[in-house]
Amino acid sequence: MYGCRRCALAAAFQIMGMAASVGAWADGASVQTVPTVPVQVVQYEALLEGASAFDGLRVTIQGEAIGQAMERGTMAWVNVADKSGAIGVWMSAEEARSISMLGSYSCRGDELRITGTFHRACAEHGGDMDIHAEAVAIVRAGERVVHPFSVARQVTAAFLSLAAAGGLLLLRSRDGKRRALESKYAKSGKGSGHGR
Repeated sequence: MYGCRRCALAAAFQIMGMAASVGAWADGASVQTVPTVPVQVVQYEALLEGASAFDGLRVTIQGEAIGQAMERGTMAWVNVADKSGAIGVWMSAEEARSISMLGSYSCRGDELRITGTFHRACAEHGGDMDIHAEAVAIVRAGERVVHPFSVARQVTAAFLSLAAAGGLLLLRSRDGKRRALESKYAKSGKGSGHGR
């Protein structure tokens, strides 16, 4: 349903563009129209593998805002992750502040759709791979994540802790007996008992 609406909207824009083109032609002006197509979201993995091909191009990515927004004056860094990886996005501090939740262990961050210029090795930012955002939209708000309590994990952890403590006590006991035996031989003048 959503895809049909997007296609209908794209067709409407194309018709409007052709009408403008015909009107301009009638007035004696030459106008070039670029057909409007639905936005193609690029995965991080595709950017990484085709970095040279995408370098300097306008791209659209979609993913979860994660970590922390790092403000630098009027601008900010926000890391955006999809299923294949994460990339740093350079955006205005105001846009970064509009993100209500950043992903961490206890929450899922806002899902963002970002359009901007991709840089394979950004000269402005020390040669890092990044995207300079032109448009930032929140597609879905983030939410808290509740991790269920696992009794099986707690029992396993307790068992392993007891086994480790028991092993340590056993080693200390053997070490104490060996030292007592060596001390007994040293006092009796028989040596440590090695080499016999």
